[in-house]
Amino acid sequence: MTTALPPDSPESVSASQKTGISVAEIPREQRVAALLLSRYNLRYLVRLYAAFEGDLLLPIVLGEVALYNVSGLLPDDPATLAASFCDDPNHIPLRPCNAFSISSSTGIPRETVRRKVSHLIQQGWIDRDARGGLTITPKAMALCLKPFHEDNQSDFLSTADRVRAALGKA
Repeated sequence: MTTALPPDSPESVSASQKTGISVAEIPREQRVAALLLSRYNLRYLVRLYAAFEGDLLLPIVLGEVALYNVSGLLPDDPATLAASFCDDPNHIPLRPCNAFSISSSTGIPRETVRRKVSHLIQQGWIDRDARGGLTITPKAMALCLKPFHEDNQSDFLSTADRVRAALGKA
């Protein structure tokens, strides 16, 4: 595991040395947009932290399982995506995944993923089929979407409006 060096450390490297770009070269609008998105992301992480009792790996594993379950089944186009959702989450065809695929896609060690999956199964948020395939449960869909819908949706839309304004786009 690497630890970040203090900025005044002789071994530390400035962002411009790493990327070859100085902050002054980045247009002001993009810097403002990046700051607004950073603030939103931090608020979202705090909400996840609270919702998952301080374990930020749980929403990562749960989210990765859920996205894998629906990948290939749902299109990226927002209009088509909305039309493809059925009202009954018990009837969404889910493609099972396994701890190895979750570990590979997230970089989280497989044993850690296995422990998190066990916890999520105990909570009733993930099911394991007879072949070991993992799928998200309707309970997880209901529990995870509701609190974030209420708090996160307005925060996300407000942030998106502010980013568009910062970038000079209507």
